[in-house]
Amino acid sequence: MEKLWKRRRTKGSLLLTLLVPAAAAMLLSALQTNAGVLGSLGSSLPLMMLSLFTFAPLPVVLFMAAADSFSGEAAARTIKLVLVRPIARTKVFASKVLAIAVYVAVLLAALWIASVISGLFVPKANVAGSLLESAIAYTAAFVPMMAVGLMAVFVAQCFSNTTGAMTLSLLIYAAAKLLPFVLPQVSVWSVFSYTDWHVLWIGNAVSAVKLLSSFFLLLAYCIMAYTAGWIVFDRKQW
Repeated sequence: MEKLWKRRRTKGSLLLTLLVPAAAAMLLSALQTNAGVLGSLGSSLPLMMLSLFTFAPLPVVLFMAAADSFSGEAAARTIKLVLVRPIARTKVFASKVLAIAVYVAVLLAALWIASVISGLFVPKANVAGSLLESAIAYTAAFVPMMAVGLMAVFVAQCFSNTTGAMTLSLLIYAAAKLLPFVLPQVSVWSVFSYTDWHVLWIGNAVSAVKLLSSFFLLLAYCIMAYTAGWIVFDRKQW
């Protein structure tokens, strides 16, 4: 976590997470041609920001974090300094994944707080009334983001440089997002189709059975990606 924090990309991502909701709130306030409509938009600002960030910024940030933690350290040869310590590779891999998980949780928490505070400055907005709903949505968003992050961890270990890992991760993500337009049935099984999974937790439109089944699907992806990444990490000659 200390290594992630010292990188400029990490601080830049956190700053972007704080500034975008503020800019969106300022835009809504400046364009108040209809206070009622703008008020409703201000109330849903946290959910709007979550949908925006889970679609592109957060996955890209995860790709960068995974690439820096694995491919980046392989390129800089600093991974060897870690592996010579009396620590099992299993624990080294788990610590890196845990650092990425904490990073995701911090970004989601910062985005929620910034969105809620920014929404308070939009005229006629009732952000306080949707606090619980938005908090549940942000908590639910952690699961698919972690699944995407673990997939990125696996991909990152196929390269010895950050650029290659980032490029392949972005290509896979873009292809996975476009594939359902050609083969709609793929979206049910693709983990990248669940980046907006938090939408299912808003209101009571989706049954608990469907939420549970989709949760176990995401959990299965997390387990498979973590296991595959750990096997590669354990057997790889750095």
